[in-house]
Amino acid sequence: MGSAISNEAEAGRQDVLDSVIGHEYGFRVHRIEPNSPGQAAGLQSVLDYIVVANGVRLDHDDGNFVRMIAENKGKPMRLCVFDTHTLRTRETILTPNDDWGGSGLLGITIRFDVAQDLSKHTLHVLDVFDDSPASAAGLDAYNDYILGVGDLLYDGPDEFGEIVMHNENRTVRLYVYSVRTESVRDVMITPTRTWGGDGYLGSSQSQ
Repeated sequence: MGSAISNEAEAGRQDVLDSVIGHEYGFRVHRIEPNSPGQAAGLQSVLDYIVVANGVRLDHDDGNFVRMIAENKGKPMRLCVFDTHTLRTRETILTPNDDWGGSGLLGITIRFDVAQDLSKHTLHVLDVFDDSPASAAGLDAYNDYILGVGDLLYDGPDEFGEIVMHNENRTVRLYVYSVRTESVRDVMITPTRTWGGDGYLGSSQSQ
């Protein structure tokens, strides 16, 4: 019985992957500012795609969503958001305003993009070595998953490594999902080869 339910759930997940990933478009959420309307709406960096706003499908980057945001300043907007982790959609309320303490009406960075398979740009943090950049940044061994670097989504560990090397001695923003909190957080880290151990980050990852 349990096996049958598990198989059905996996089949359903695969159906969603096949029908949505690589086919459906929306606005992927990247950076979310603290205390912003985007944070208040419960949006999550990298995982979330805004696909519908006030009943309007956002499948073209034609400026319509930006206009809607400006026109609804101070008014609640009903969003439909697709979560690439759960492969489910949810509704949330987002109220654009300019008095939350930061710049912009939403306090988020978004990019029009096709829905992508989360597994292709997710790295599981394994060992985190003492006195390393990873340790200083607060990466949590075996509980954290790196989803993206700044506005870049890498395709596997090799591309991630290239991005890290390119940013040696420069502070970069990682988007990290924690299984402890079931949420995404920003992690600032400075890759360097001079921390006293191997590699630039002082942590090992696997896909």
